[in-house]
Amino acid sequence: MAGIKAFVDSCNGTLSSVPERYMMPNGAADVSRYAVLPIVDVASESFERDLVDACTKYGMFSDLQLKNHGIHTEDVMRCALEFFNSPSEDKMRYYTEEIFTPVRYCTSMMPSKEEKLEWHDHLQMWLKEESLGAHPWPAFPASYRDVGSEYARNIFKLGKRMLLVMSEGLGLRSNRLLEAFAEMVLLTRANFYPACPNPRQALGMEGHTDSGGLTFVLQDGVGGLQLKQGEDWYNVKPLEGMLVVNMGDQLEVLSNGRYKSILHRVMVNSKSSRLSVGAFLGPSLDAEISPIPELVSQESPAKYRSRTYRDYMPTKLSYFDNMRQLQATAKVLSITKVASEFSS
Repeated sequence: MAGIKAFVDSCNGTLSSVPERYMMPNGAADVSRYAVLPIVDVASESFERDLVDACTKYGMFSDLQLKNHGIHTEDVMRCALEFFNSPSEDKMRYYTEEIFTPVRYCTSMMPSKEEKLEWHDHLQMWLKEESLGAHPWPAFPASYRDVGSEYARNIFKLGKRMLLVMSEGLGLRSNRLLEAFAEMVLLTRANFYPACPNPRQALGMEGHTDSGGLTFVLQDGVGGLQLKQGEDWYNVKPLEGMLVVNMGDQLEVLSNGRYKSILHRVMVNSKSSRLSVGAFLGPSLDAEISPIPELVSQESPAKYRSRTYRDYMPTKLSYFDNMRQLQATAKVLSITKVASEFSS
């Protein structure tokens, strides 16, 4: 299937209802609350201290926003939008449901296996720092290789800097998390959410935690990102040029639960399309990920068993799909709810 954008475009403005396959059983409720996230200035001399303070004040932060990060956000978003606005036959050259392919264009998550589909298309790429120049970047737009390479290099640099600080925040030596990540990989994912005739019946992306380590998100001004704190959902207000950062499952495992992977979802909009670009910095796909021994004790036993990042991802996707069919709720999708899959 060519994707939800192609379908919406083919309706030429006449789409008045959500197709049955996109009607999510749990729907989407209006949320008026906004999350209060710490803002950390990367260019500040106090960056490391402010990051540690954010970790402490917000209980080992689940989300924060970074400013003055040095990333050309406008170029990254422009390239992603130009790709999605390209003819369907061009985009379909990259269409696949294989999650580990270097360049993947797809819609929802795995449409051939999903009973209900999410209201988005995405372009996903697996990147390694040492081989950005040799990566098979999309052929369009022509600037994607240069813009994407610069973006990835900056994310690798920023992520490493943060991991050094976060390692010390756990009481470990500064390079301990970097050692655990080994030859880290970067998964970038641009998401396009077309305008939806009834946002209360569809979801851009269901509630989930991220599978990787650190997630960096660029979003346009439309809004739609929500995160869960306690029992309530909160909107994340888009701020121009900011990077929203949250932790993923691999950091929760490595920290033995001291850092928490955050549950979040994406709403759709009846008037405007939405674009976001996520960068998911994770460990080597073949690295054995388990609680760092220094964080395990008789008082704090290991909560998760060893597993490679490569083996983890398909298992989580399968769990996600099964739970969506069995129980139409986003509450069950945090890593703590799948402890039986990963516990020791």
